[in-house]
Amino acid sequence: MGARGYRSAVRARHAEDTRRSILEAAARLFAEQGYARTSVAAVAAAAGVAVNTVYTSVGNKPALVMAMSEDGAADAVAVEAERRIGECDDPREILRIVADGTGRVRRHRWETLEILLDNRNADPDVAAAADLATRAVRDRLEVVAARLVAVGGLRDGLAGRQVEQVLWFYFGFEAWRTVRGFGWSWQDSADWLAEQATRALLPAEG
Repeated sequence: MGARGYRSAVRARHAEDTRRSILEAAARLFAEQGYARTSVAAVAAAAGVAVNTVYTSVGNKPALVMAMSEDGAADAVAVEAERRIGECDDPREILRIVADGTGRVRRHRWETLEILLDNRNADPDVAAAADLATRAVRDRLEVVAARLVAVGGLRDGLAGRQVEQVLWFYFGFEAWRTVRGFGWSWQDSADWLAEQATRALLPAEG
């Protein structure tokens, strides 16, 4: 890599680090103060950057919350889980992968998820970001449902749309909020959700 290419790579890394710092600061303030009461200036101060840097790196406040949602939708854990599911022929193992994958993403993105769900009815910008996050998860679960139908072994009479709905019921946002609200650990939550989804979708073994 030449000097120019090296400088370009360094600038790109610095820009990404700045963007990440801004989004982390925004998520923290949105969670602590609420979306409506948090200003771009406050985000800039919390991130240790100039206000103009927030605008050039990410954008205005609606862009901040949308960027948080987009980052969650593109989470590397979710992408890897989808790849593993596409290579798996065991429906029980597929449901285990879904439980583990959604659990890891929820744990990593919990603050953002709470912001989106708690504020979606109060602000149209947050509602749009929440809708994006919901659509991303449901699209992935639709892929999982198609894979389960393809590998077979489902209960008689279950169609792809029904399978996707069951997956959303057990692995969607509210399912995770409910079990975590009980005070269950992430692992206990994943184990229980996987077990319930297995009972709903697959015939009993033996």
